[in-house]
Amino acid sequence: MSWGRDPTVLFHQEEMSTHSSSSSSTSSKCRILSTLKNVFGFNKFRSDLQENATRTVVKGDKDVFVCMPTGAGKSLCYQLPAVLAAGITIVISPLIALIQDQVDHLISLKIEACSLNSKLAVAERKKILQDLESENPKIKLLYITPEMTAASSFQPTLNMLLSRGLLSYLIIDEAHCVSDWGHDFRPDYQRLGSLRSRLPQTPCVALTATATKQVQDDIIASLNLRKPIEMFKTPCFRSNLFYDIQIKDLLGDSYGNLKDFCLKALGEKKSSGQFPGCGIVYCRTREACEEVATQLSQRGVPSKAYHAGLKAADRVTIQNDWMEEVVPVIVATISFGMGVDKANVRFVAHWNIAKSLAGYYQESGRAGRDGKQSFCRLYYSRTDRDQVSFLIKKEISKLQAKRGSVKASDKASMAGFETMVNFCEQLGCRHAVIASYFGDEKPLCNKSCDCCKNPRAVKQQIEHLQGLQLNGRSRTCVQQPGAPPGPFGYNPDLYEGGRKGYGFSRCDEDSDEGNEDSSDNRKKEWNSFYQKQMNLRKSKELEEFILPSDDCPLKDGANGKIPKLTVKAREHCLKMLEEAISKNVQVTNTGDRTCLKDLQGSCPTT
Repeated sequence: MSWGRDPTVLFHQEEMSTHSSSSSSTSSKCRILSTLKNVFGFNKFRSDLQENATRTVVKGDKDVFVCMPTGAGKSLCYQLPAVLAAGITIVISPLIALIQDQVDHLISLKIEACSLNSKLAVAERKKILQDLESENPKIKLLYITPEMTAASSFQPTLNMLLSRGLLSYLIIDEAHCVSDWGHDFRPDYQRLGSLRSRLPQTPCVALTATATKQVQDDIIASLNLRKPIEMFKTPCFRSNLFYDIQIKDLLGDSYGNLKDFCLKALGEKKSSGQFPGCGIVYCRTREACEEVATQLSQRGVPSKAYHAGLKAADRVTIQNDWMEEVVPVIVATISFGMGVDKANVRFVAHWNIAKSLAGYYQESGRAGRDGKQSFCRLYYSRTDRDQVSFLIKKEISKLQAKRGSVKASDKASMAGFETMVNFCEQLGCRHAVIASYFGDEKPLCNKSCDCCKNPRAVKQQIEHLQGLQLNGRSRTCVQQPGAPPGPFGYNPDLYEGGRKGYGFSRCDEDSDEGNEDSSDNRKKEWNSFYQKQMNLRKSKELEEFILPSDDCPLKDGANGKIPKLTVKAREHCLKMLEEAISKNVQVTNTGDRTCLKDLQGSCPTT
């Protein structure tokens, strides 16, 4: 008998008995419900779809595709069957941090689970392999990364499990990573199709929270899932999430706006001094994480930054402080949060535009897993839009140059981003846009987004944004060839382009696989340049500031370069500009301020 062919071998003797099929079905149902309660601590399934998916996986006669929003209980659909099966379930997951969260959770439930990965201590690895090679392995779930499946060091273990018929299931978690039409493509995931071909009799389960019809088809084809496939998909609409967009360029104090949003979403402090909930702020770069965390903390919202530039031990400490609610707000790059099982996240704010609507939906969906009212806010600016657009095009060009060819899916990244921009800049129910993107029917929003709650205010906000663009006030990170710089735009000739002019600034996004060496080199180059400039200054006495005369070129707006301009003169002019702009806004923009007040009333947390 091959355990790989029958994951429910635990019930083999019962099924081989003279009991009728209905009796066997009843027995299986009782064992499933008993395991649900006694092992996982639930009296019932979260939904009918979750229950049906779990029962189908337990049967083990078909491959299964599960698409459920964050917090819907996807993991249980394979973890419960894995507990019931007599063999070992291999789970492939994209991140070691995500794997560790899953393993820790299972161990807390007294389920034998472990992970084989590159960061594992030699002694721990030896202990795991000894159990797998034993006559009756205790391990029920073995978590590995897609990279590990192809590693030569893992092949003997895989061959041993196959030859002994010990494999019950092959689980592909975060399956959207398989598709290069998706928002988080990983090349190593695409190679899992060959692994699936080696295990033709082992039931395969693919799970994801985000997948368009095109991505679903790509996953099924790439993983060689056996047809007919059992599909379980729930609508993406979550009524407890309130979505709204804030335009940064229209906010007098964007950090103050974020602070107010955080405090109102977190709720009143408990008698212990802690907030009843917590929150996540996502930023595109490490520098932005540090800045936003500092600004929030200074304004009375304790926050800590989390990104790949920190030491591993520091990241663990910061995440634990957030999980234990010592720190209510974590400001992180998007590498944080995948698989984090925390129910009381009351808000998710994006300080920068996401690269795709699918990515934004998955990240914002980490709010409100407990089903209670939670808030998802995105701070949008065309500066961010242009920066991200430039980076996406740059990534596509690199891929094409590496391959030496153009693929149809190359356009997917840009198309996904354009959908995200439209989500921010067009008037329409936010939930309806998300549902349409994933092929769902239009949901009943019931004023669960700013557009449905106060369409007039959102329309005015969009009109103001378009007005800024017409007046030439939209700033961009990268000046387009031949385009004249706007009054607030980037001009490479002005003050020699500042830090960017010397090539030390970066607009790169953060990644756990980030280029630490190049980052260190940039810092060293900048520090060297800075020290040289300071030494030059020490050799000269700083000039005293003298108020410019009437014919000073500073008063001519057409002048891009001002000879012999001192630091004090620049500071004086900046102060004059700020005062003039502030007075102008107060005098002429009373109508705009009324619109912004209306807009702030569109969200219950503003």
